[in-house]
Amino acid sequence: MNAAIDAVVALLLISAAVGVVVTGGTTTPEPEPDRADATADAVAATTATVNYSLVSGVRELNRSAGGTERRIRAGNPELHRTTHGSLAGLLARAATASSGVVADGESGQPEREPLTRTWAGFRRAVRDAVRARVGARVRIDAVWRPYPDAPVGGRVGVGPEPPGDGVHAATLTIPTGVEPVPVEATVAFETLGHAVAARTVEILVPQDAARVTLRGDDPEASLLAHRYTRLARATNASVSGPLATEDTDAANARLTDALATRMTAALRAEYDSPSRAADAVSVSSVRIVVRTWAAGGA
Repeated sequence: MNAAIDAVVALLLISAAVGVVVTGGTTTPEPEPDRADATADAVAATTATVNYSLVSGVRELNRSAGGTERRIRAGNPELHRTTHGSLAGLLARAATASSGVVADGESGQPEREPLTRTWAGFRRAVRDAVRARVGARVRIDAVWRPYPDAPVGGRVGVGPEPPGDGVHAATLTIPTGVEPVPVEATVAFETLGHAVAARTVEILVPQDAARVTLRGDDPEASLLAHRYTRLARATNASVSGPLATEDTDAANARLTDALATRMTAALRAEYDSPSRAADAVSVSSVRIVVRTWAAGGA
């Protein structure tokens, strides 16, 4: 597994195994097979191995590169990957890896348009693995947003939409692999916005692993550079200089500063104090909602 292009995926490998929190609730009593809490426990405990390819990202990159030397052969065997983890961990990784970023000055739902297509194959493989193991009458949504209505976020949904009533619901909370915002950063909107932005950028382009990948000459280096370019465009940051020397510290700092400006303004506009805003921050976790219902539910 490459040290950096897979860092977005591997970030949750250990934390997901030890950091699952389950909460539950029901709207009406249902038979045991349709209990959401039991299904959520199974999603947290069941493991799967998924095979996937990065070829969707390569095709996107090749289209943007035209006839330049950046083009990568889609049949390159290095693009095929395998990873293993709990269903919950895989869902959480798929949600963060396929996250989108709403461009500065625009509005919309970030999860509707991934930052790049690199992880489309992984996302599909995870959905298929989960669907094969949870059965019918189950809907699972894994959602990552640094805070409500943030311009960055990802979502993965598996299963049909539930009926209007007779539905059980349970929630899993999976760590993203970054530390929660420290208390000292919650005293002012500026420090809070910067802390959230820094963690968001680290999830999207893990700094240390990215440095290693950019020094290589394999397809992963080009795919990661493309990811940086797309992220810089969405945030109005300039990272071409730092990336030319694989200086991911400087590149991530510039991305953080640009994103922090937007996040600080949004948090200040929505909340009446930094502490209330901090309570709404969820950058360090992915929320997985499991809903089940009985046959014939309506």
